[in-house]
Amino acid sequence: MADDSGQKDVQIFDVRKSLEERASSGRMDLATGDLSYLAVFQTAPRRGELAVHQHPDSDQILFVLDGECAVTGLDGTEVVEGQEMLNSKDGILIPAGSYYGFSNFGDDDMFFLSMRTESSGGRRIAYVPDTPSGVRFKLPDGALHADLEKQDLFAYVIDHRTVGVSVGPIQEWNRACLLRASCWLRREDDGFSIELPERITGWYEIGALGEEDYRVVEVPERPAVRIELTE
Repeated sequence: MADDSGQKDVQIFDVRKSLEERASSGRMDLATGDLSYLAVFQTAPRRGELAVHQHPDSDQILFVLDGECAVTGLDGTEVVEGQEMLNSKDGILIPAGSYYGFSNFGDDDMFFLSMRTESSGGRRIAYVPDTPSGVRFKLPDGALHADLEKQDLFAYVIDHRTVGVSVGPIQEWNRACLLRASCWLRREDDGFSIELPERITGWYEIGALGEEDYRVVEVPERPAVRIELTE
């Protein structure tokens, strides 16, 4: 909250009191600002965020208050062998876009402090489904260097004239793009086409794409292409 001068209130939080309250939700919010949030989480034995995932919008500091925590992660696209074991009063900083997962490795509930450099604490305001738009572009055979019929495809708003499309997420694009959404493959007589979602076409304000309206540029050593829109 800010006063009439725009000055933000200083927020005082009590971790000890939060631990004593043991919120039934498993999450006890402590403080939040425009660019940060702080909460205590409670995790039962053998539970946690077991699926390896990432937060492209914020760094995260995970600090164990009580218990044992096993943290796993990814190096590029490969799962890192072994686990980083955190005990009480140990912590880890996970940069934005880095893949990780964690679990309570002990026999009792684990409590940890989570600090994120964004204000929602991972809670999103709303979910917007990816809806096919009917807008498609043709893809040269072999451009994505992958078996397209067995892969998830993603579209990115790179800039005001460039759409990125990749097989699986590319973290450099995740961090830099304005928007990412799923897109769909369609087999044509002469190859494949990619259908963009309404969220992407709405951002670019395009209702159709003729072959003269774009060009496909392959990304070296990546299962990805850039779609450069012409004026």
